[in-house]
Amino acid sequence: MPEDQGTPVNDIAHDDRKLERRAKDLTGWDVAIDPEETVGTDLEEVDPSVRAVLVKKDGGAGAVRVTGGNLKTVVTGPTRGAGFVIVVVPSGENCRLFGNPSVRYFRRRNP
Repeated sequence: MPEDQGTPVNDIAHDDRKLERRAKDLTGWDVAIDPEETVGTDLEEVDPSVRAVLVKKDGGAGAVRVTGGNLKTVVTGPTRGAGFVIVVVPSGENCRLFGNPSVRYFRRRNP
């Protein structure tokens, strides 16, 4: 499985305002981060309003994959090392969860 590490955000992972600013810089969209972490379910398709995903690298075993353009995959699990990354979901592309990754979604404020 080709792997993309996403954009590291360890330094701001616990500051929602800074995370939203970084996600806006990366996506070009005005986004709001979901207040709670979600543990994904296998083969879960992410809602199209999501423009980026905050991924906890050492969360549950699984992966976050973006398809439809350049394939992006971030593999997660207890042996993957601590840290957080943002994975961008460009317009027209799809995001799917595999296994049980721990994530928070950035959704468009005004879809």
